[in-house]
Order: sequence, then C-alpha cells, then structure tokens
Amino acid sequence: MWTFRRNDTLTALEIGTSKVVAIIAQLSPDEAINIVGFGEAKSRGVLKGEIVDAKAAHEDIRAAIHQAEDKADLEVHQLYLAVTGQHIRSHHFSGSHAIASADRPISPEDVEDVMAHARRFHLGPADHMLHVIRQYFMVDENNVRHSPVGMSGSQLSVVLHAIQAQKEHLQSTVKCLRQMSLEPENLAFSGLASGLAVLSPSEKEEGALVMDLGGGVTEYVLCSKGIVSHSGLLAVGGDHVTQDLATGLKCSFDRAEDLKRKYGAALVDEGTCGKIREISNETGLTDYRVEVETLQKIMHERLKELLRIIAAEIHRVGAAPLFRSVVLCGGGAYIPQICLLAEQVFGCPVKTGKGHNLNGPSSVTDRPEYATSLGLLKFGAFDIARERELESRRLPLGRRLRNLFRMEN
Repeated sequence: MWTFRRNDTLTALEIGTSKVVAIIAQLSPDEAINIVGFGEAKSRGVLKGEIVDAKAAHEDIRAAIHQAEDKADLEVHQLYLAVTGQHIRSHHFSGSHAIASADRPISPEDVEDVMAHARRFHLGPADHMLHVIRQYFMVDENNVRHSPVGMSGSQLSVVLHAIQAQKEHLQSTVKCLRQMSLEPENLAFSGLASGLAVLSPSEKEEGALVMDLGGGVTEYVLCSKGIVSHSGLLAVGGDHVTQDLATGLKCSFDRAEDLKRKYGAALVDEGTCGKIREISNETGLTDYRVEVETLQKIMHERLKELLRIIAAEIHRVGAAPLFRSVVLCGGGAYIPQICLLAEQVFGCPVKTGKGHNLNGPSSVTDRPEYATSLGLLKFGAFDIARERELESRRLPLGRRLRNLFRMEN
C-alpha cells in the first residue's frame, strides 16, 4: 500500500482530535535524535482520531508542517504517521511449526517458518497489520523468552501480540497526505508511540502501563520484560468530559471547556464546597454562575469510569500482575489530581510522562501532550536501524528478531 524511503531526517505527524503536531528531527552518526523543527495547529477536521472533514484537516496539517519546515529550514516529503481511532484492534495469537526431527536442533529457518505461519492468519482482507510483537516462543511445552535457535524439540510455537487497523480508514488519511505531496514512510499506533517516548528502559523491563489521555480517544499500552504485552483504545477522551460538563451545568460546549480548564480536577477539593464562581461576558457583566464542587464531581465520575474500564480490561486479559507503575501522557495528564485518582484505581505509583533520550527544547520533549509525536521519532529511528540491519545481515537472527519486535532503546 505504501512505499518506503529512508534518509537521516525524520518527520513525525500526529493528526489528533484536538491538535495536529509535526516534529522534524535529524539522526546524528551515533543515532542520536535531534529535534530541529516543531509545528502545531488546532485540529478542526478530526473526530475520535479519524478525519471527518478532509478540507479542514488538510489546512491544519499543512499549517503544522509549514511551521516545522520553517524552523528546520527544510521541506518535508516523507513522514512517520501516528494512527488511532475506533477501528484499531489488538489481540494475541499463535502459530506452530513441526520440527522434522526431535534430534535436530531448531534452526533459524524454523524460527522464520513459525513466525510466517503465525502472521499468515488472523488478518482479514479489510485489515492492515500495524505491529506484530513477539511475546514468547514455546518448544514443546516450555516457554522460551529469547531465541530458541539451537534448542531441541518436536514442535516450535510462538505467541504474538498484533495491532491491526482497517485499511479504509488508513487510506483516507494517506490520500489526504498525498494530496499535499506527503508520503508516509511507515505507520505506528499512537499508543505504542507514546510508550516509546515516555518509558525508560528499566520501566519497560519492570512493567509499566502508559495511558495517553487525548481529546477524542484514550490509548494505552502495557510494557513488561521489555515488550508490549497488551494494548488497547477507548473511544473516550477529554471532549467527553467537556460534554458531560456542558450537559450537567447546562452551558455551551465552549464554556464547559473553559470551565474545565479553569476549575476542573479529577478529585473533588473539599475546599470548594459551597463555592460559586461568577463568569463574566464580553461586556464585563456576570452572566453565569457555577458551583465548583458540582463541576469537579462531574469530572471525577467520568474520569474514574474511564480509568476503571481500562483497569477492568487489563484484569480481564490477565495482565494486571505485569506492571508496577502507570505513566500518563496526552493533554489529559494536565488535569489536576489525575495522578492521585489513577493511583486509587490502579493501586500503584502514577506519574506524568515526558520524552526520554531526545535532544531538543524542553518545551517540546518534556510536554506529555507531545508524547505520541516524540515516540514516532524513536519509531522512525528504530525503523531505519532495523532496515539497515536486515539488509546487511550483520546480526544473527535471534538478535534481529528481538530488535524487530521489542521496544528497545
């Protein structure tokens, strides 16, 4: 569907519900990522992460790209694209391969065969495979976390985590970009990109849940033992909180958004009991009054429900024991007391995420709302390194597979 071109300049593009972000970076000879351009525009043509107004989206994308191009003093023609939306699906699946002789050690070809067999299924004609992440191999009944090459057994199996998207939704976005002479080099699930940006190597190994609280959707990935063990998406975001406020406070959506930013919190502040805020109009006259306690109660209930749904899903798939901490990113990470609420729901330490191992202004690298775009830069750097390794065949198969499917620095 897409052509792939490589060079040492990376451009990340996130087309979100609330904003469009473009970041340009250059790879140094030692593979360090150096940010040289940044652009941002308010998003007007996107709903729940999917383009619904191509004209408005075109204008917003072009505005963000132009800003980044001006700062970097170069033109963008290829980019890495973050994808999200309700059409994203993730699940585990497996494949098996019989070893010709139990006396013969497992070969690299056996590993390639079982991987190919596992990937051949579970992909419908309308689906596009975004990511395939190896969980573990099995040699007969024994789990093997690393390469099984050299081991003996009668059957080799592999368990994979797959993240899929619907081609129709991807094609509409790619078409919009191609109309601007922009070509996607590769696509990445937004939640996975956010995880790449904000997790340290030790957090990936020890186990961490990353939640990106966006305007239209909330994506999450769970990393454990260095790999993505589970991922998902909930079509609920900051806009739903705003809509709840608009309904509960009987005001317009725009006013509810303003009230949320000024007085909102994930937990109800006891000091707000009985407090009334008077809101003035353009003439300076008071035309609206809001009970802050009521506002915060509405926000608390919606955010608590959101976090509990994710927690319940993680428990359902048996992944709850795999993480020790939670990292929040996206614009929702700025909501006062959101980390404390998440600690109550998940029962573990929670922090706001920022970019790791990226060279650039802290106004970009340290901001949780840019996690997806920052992670795309890492994804692109890994992509380039992976292609070079696979082309040169300098690494043994086991190492190449680890680089291909594991989230490594």
